[in-house]
Amino acid sequence: MNRINEILTELDMTQEELSLICGVPQPEISRIANNKKRKIELETGVKIARGLGRTVEYVFPDN
Repeated sequence: MNRINEILTELDMTQEELSLICGVPQPEISRIANNKKRKIELETGVKIARGLGRTVEYVFPDN
């Protein structure tokens, strides 16, 4: 479980915009956000969290 889609909605941001900000490909963000990819690299999680302006622990509370 993660909060990516929730945070994107709060920020009125798209996955494409997040991709440009954090350097993670949009399809990868989609797979992670929709829980289709459960095991992600720590570096990827950090990039996404920073792109969203949140901590890794907040974005990925169950990991």
